[in-house]
Formats: sequence, C-alpha cells, structure tokens
Amino acid sequence: MKFNLIGFLKLAAKAGPVVYAVARQVGPQVQRLMNENPEAFALLTRRFKQVTGTQGEKTPKGLTHRTTVLREQATYLYASANNSEAAKKAIAWRHELESLERAIPVLDAMSRKQRLTEKRHIERRLDAISSEILSASLIDTIEDAEIISNPQPFIHAPGDADRDDSDAETSKDAS
Repeated sequence: MKFNLIGFLKLAAKAGPVVYAVARQVGPQVQRLMNENPEAFALLTRRFKQVTGTQGEKTPKGLTHRTTVLREQATYLYASANNSEAAKKAIAWRHELESLERAIPVLDAMSRKQRLTEKRHIERRLDAISSEILSASLIDTIEDAEIISNPQPFIHAPGDADRDDSDAETSKDAS
C-alpha cells in the first residue's frame, strides 16, 4: 500500500499523542524520506503498523504478543543506535518489557479486582513504552536518512597518504 504524509500522520496519531507530535514536528523530513528513500519509509511504516496493530490486545496472550513486538522494536533501535544514550534507552525498554512480560502470567492468580488494576497498569506502561519506542524509531530513521542524503566529507589526518593534491598544496602554503 502506498502511503502519503497524511496517511502516515494518521498512523502516528493512532500510535498516540506523543508519536503524533513528533511526526508533525518532523513532517518535512518524513516527506523528503518518502520521496528520496521510499524503502526506508516503507520499513518505518511497517514497523509503526506492527506496533499499532497490537494496541487493542487486552487478553494476557495479547499483552504477551504486544510485549514481544515492542521488544523486537527495542532490539532494532539498540542495533541501529547512533550513540550510547540511544543504546541505553533501548536496553532499559527491553528490561522493562521483560519485567512486564514476566508479570502477565501472574495476573491469573490474582483476585478479579487486583487483576483488573494490575492489567490496567501493564496496559498503560505498554502504551507509554510504545510511544517512546515509536518516537525514537521515527527520529532515528529521520537522522539516518539525513546522514545518508547529506554525507559529511572525509577529513584526512595529518600525514595521511591518501589525501588529494589540493590538501597537499594547502599544507605547503601553510608552511
């Protein structure tokens, strides 16, 4: 299915208000990504659909599936992290998701009232983590696309044998 910016913003709105705000903020970059790198945009859209497709799952099995999908997204963000802060966030999300996943089977052992309260708590945490992961995923994709479309020139080290003649002439002029 071919997506446009409006369709993507609707998908972001479905993901939550935080994701929607980030998507609106980086809208021009998303538009450029759609035009310049449709494969990256398709991958981003597919990841958003994966996560938003699990939001309505309220059963313990559905909550477990949702944590699995979110863990996969956190793993992807860890693997594509451009800095240590992004990697640390991805690790923290994975740990929290693993903790929530371990809590889900315990729901059946709780009283009905306690089970509903704890289930709501798990759903809210999954919603919050989902928003954080999708926002980070969107920003990461945009940053990666900008790096690819605007590569920085390679800066040679002093005495580098591979530098071109213009660098050598500049060095001679400086001496």
